[in-house]
Amino acid sequence: MRRTRMRAAPAHRQRHRRGFSLVELMVAMTLGLLLTGAAVSLFLSVRQLHLEQERVALMKENLRFAADFMTRDIRSAGLRENGELGLPEGLEPGDLGSLEQHRFTVRKAGMNCLGETGPWVASVYSVQDNQLRCGNDDVPMQNQPLVSDVRSMTAVAMNASGQPDWERPVALRIELVLESRAGAQVLTHAVEFVVSLRNAVLTQYQSL
Repeated sequence: MRRTRMRAAPAHRQRHRRGFSLVELMVAMTLGLLLTGAAVSLFLSVRQLHLEQERVALMKENLRFAADFMTRDIRSAGLRENGELGLPEGLEPGDLGSLEQHRFTVRKAGMNCLGETGPWVASVYSVQDNQLRCGNDDVPMQNQPLVSDVRSMTAVAMNASGQPDWERPVALRIELVLESRAGAQVLTHAVEFVVSLRNAVLTQYQSL
């Protein structure tokens, strides 16, 4: 009578049947958490960069709008209804004792920044409550915001020699500084532009 021998299962089959150990599970979970954290961190970094780029683009767009609006209004300063030039009354500083102004008035015939018309209308530019504002010289003054998030505005009138001069101006140099506090840090962006007073330049040219 033959005896049947029971053979042991191969070692590799036994290994396949064995489950994960606690250490292996903990290592796998740790690696998974690290990968998830890295992916989330990368996503947040990309999102923050995108938001910062949008903030900078918005500030630049606001600066372009303000510079274009002010240029179109200021360049005809001093022009009277009869065609004569009324300077320096057409460009008046807010503080007579300073060359650098944070408030100034443009006067001319035609239309002011509020859309009001007349033979001698005023546009008063200033920064109030972090807004670049423009109004008239009525009492009480009527004004409206042009651009928000404005930190400062500096204006300097220049004569034909390029020197600061509010008595014989032919140009106005303006610097606007905008800021944004929407993100993690305060961003600022500045622009400086020069507006030639068209009629004053023509008068200077004709007197040569």
